[in-house]
Amino acid sequence: MRDREPMAASEVDRAAVEAVRNGDREAFRGLVERYQRLVASIVWRFGVRADDVDDVVSEVFLKAFRNLSLYRPEHAFSTWLYRLAANHVVDHGRRRRAERGRVEMPEQLADASPGPEARVEAGERAHLVRTALAAVDRRYREAMQLVYVEGLRVEDAARILGIPEGTVKTRLLRGREAMRRALSRAHPEHFGGGRAV
Repeated sequence: MRDREPMAASEVDRAAVEAVRNGDREAFRGLVERYQRLVASIVWRFGVRADDVDDVVSEVFLKAFRNLSLYRPEHAFSTWLYRLAANHVVDHGRRRRAERGRVEMPEQLADASPGPEARVEAGERAHLVRTALAAVDRRYREAMQLVYVEGLRVEDAARILGIPEGTVKTRLLRGREAMRRALSRAHPEHFGGGRAV
């Protein structure tokens, strides 16, 4: 019974997409209702400010609606929407950084721990890891983003990506190794000495 559920959802999604393509705009509402929480989760986990989450979710669905002709029914709609949302959030972050010019000051200036130097170092390491993740092969990056950034279980990531769990585990392993090598080479001061990423 469990194996039928994703297939049934996939068929419902394909039928809704086909209906929208044939002019039934109302059919898109079902897709929004079904995936609104997923998109909001992606947006939030990618670091969009709480005040902006609803706006960014709306932007993602507007972009999905406008680009529905690019969706290929041989792939799960959830996977296509996930990629579209992730790309949109990355673009949103770039735009915000460009508008700000610099990283915003934290709301709480008085913070007992850790000290300023430790926070700077941690922030710098986190930035380097995010940059390295963006440069990893797309297949590995998608699996790592779902499991390590979004905190999904391997089986949930496999369902979203439409691949076996074993393949997700392999991509996680290879992705971690690729990041470790790249970071150790480019930034030995932060990641040298065999320290794990």
